[in-house]
Amino acid sequence: MLSPEMDGTQHRAHGRFLSFILEAAKLLGIALVCLLVIGAAVILSAKTGIVVPSRWFGLFYWTCALLWFVFRQHKHDLRHGRFWLALTAFLMVHVTAFAIVLRAYPAWRMIWLIWFMFIFMIEGPLFLVALQNIVHPRRQRKHV
Repeated sequence: MLSPEMDGTQHRAHGRFLSFILEAAKLLGIALVCLLVIGAAVILSAKTGIVVPSRWFGLFYWTCALLWFVFRQHKHDLRHGRFWLALTAFLMVHVTAFAIVLRAYPAWRMIWLIWFMFIFMIEGPLFLVALQNIVHPRRQRKHV
């Protein structure tokens, strides 16, 4: 018969393994959706002759990365309506700002896609802090 300590250790290891498998499945799902969207754009481009500039794929990729980053950090807040309202508002601002910039600079080159990474490094933590403050506002403290 197993001691309670060994049984608990095996349960924790099983829980970590299951958590790892679920995270891997989620990442695989995100990657497959990205590939499907890019594949659909390529097929659409080949059939219609409409060319989708690479800068829009960069926006799509880094927006997906931003969403993954936010969902990873706020997985316990997914049931809060305030989370979804705030995330929707922030995404509207994010996509609108990038659309204005990308349309204003049609010569945006592939090497400039690195700029998305730098913006992501600034924008990601700002998204997290703003969402944290909106979903879990601090109570007003009375100063004595």
